[in-house]
Amino acid sequence: QERLLFAGLDAKGERAGELAGLKVERLVNEPTAAALAFGIQTREQEPFLVFDLGGGTFDVSIVEVFEGVIEVRASSGDNRLGGEDFNDKVIEIAKPRLEPKAALDKADPLVLQELLRATAERTRRALTDGDEADFSIVLDGSELTTKISALAFEDAAQPLLQRLRDPVLRSLRDSNIRVEALSEIVLVGGSTRMPIVRRAITRMFGRFPNATVHPDHAVALGAAVQAGLLVRAEALDEVRLTDVCPFTLGIDVAEPDGRGGFRSGIFSPIIDRNTTIPTSRVNYYGTLQDNQREIHFGVYQGEAREVTGNVKLGEVRVPVPAKPAGHVSVECRFSYDTSGLLEVDVSVPDTGVTRSLVIMDEADTLSDAEIAKRREALAALKVHPREESENMAVSSRAARCYESFVGDKRDAIGHWISQFEAALEGQDPRAIKE
Repeated sequence: QERLLFAGLDAKGERAGELAGLKVERLVNEPTAAALAFGIQTREQEPFLVFDLGGGTFDVSIVEVFEGVIEVRASSGDNRLGGEDFNDKVIEIAKPRLEPKAALDKADPLVLQELLRATAERTRRALTDGDEADFSIVLDGSELTTKISALAFEDAAQPLLQRLRDPVLRSLRDSNIRVEALSEIVLVGGSTRMPIVRRAITRMFGRFPNATVHPDHAVALGAAVQAGLLVRAEALDEVRLTDVCPFTLGIDVAEPDGRGGFRSGIFSPIIDRNTTIPTSRVNYYGTLQDNQREIHFGVYQGEAREVTGNVKLGEVRVPVPAKPAGHVSVECRFSYDTSGLLEVDVSVPDTGVTRSLVIMDEADTLSDAEIAKRREALAALKVHPREESENMAVSSRAARCYESFVGDKRDAIGHWISQFEAALEGQDPRAIKE
């Protein structure tokens, strides 16, 4: 079950588990589960990419294994690309060739569509092992048959194969990892068995992919590893998993329109996609009008610049003192944990007023005590990196070094201090450590 934060899929996955008589402890997205299945078997320190093409979705994860820590560096994907789309291409080739046309015209459209889909699935699988495959359906006792060549299928599927590139490139950009640095391209999902997909991957990466993990079992194996981690199984005592937020979380703001007014509905990200979770990030905003008495923030999930293209999760309002425009600062902090709970805190330093909003799946049946426990765990994260003792000590030592040297060495230290301060403002733990 690919995680789509607060947009309903988590709820469906959880309810499905409950209907099956299971107690759902945690949901794990498919590429992360597949990464666990491969990562638990390798001692590789170099990052690897999980290429997961299933029946209805396509997911990519870049993962690094180091000293027992399996770290998901970035995830991306296309929720509308999978094996079913390749089946549709088989139907596009076959349907115009089926004779007699009258039999197709008289058939019930819904029945015909299901027949075509089932046959397309069989034909597509047959093309995995051959250069040509039969496409045959039976309507009213009559058999309608044609043949599909692997070459015709590959030509028809080119637009789908092109769509495989964007999520790969996005995950590489987000992880700041070069394709040459990837140790393996791990195939997951039944649709990666298609030769046309494997050839596309080989051309994309300039190497053959790794097919040692069973494409149909990888997610289940990874889920089993995740279950072991949750119960602290002895065999996994030294294994740790870090996951990422798959979508950007932020608020709506207004910006000058260049004509003396403001353009509202602009998305301001606070937690970027592929940020390691749990995490807490803060941004600062100001009033737009003189004597403004309230600030209203809508909370959104998505990647679009305008919030109309994103998913609204909630809203929060906070009163502010009446002052000239821009003279009142407001702190907006997002804290997000691995279970999908998002806490929004909006504070006005001038008055000490804080308004909080907790956003979680409405179908989640957590008790008040469990919610309080999660919020308490998030509270420990609500410290700006510049205020953490380790970073304060580094800044102090750097300042003393700057005072101790002159000339080129002082200039170099000053440059490093500026880089460190910029990393602190960015609030990215990985950038701070680097």
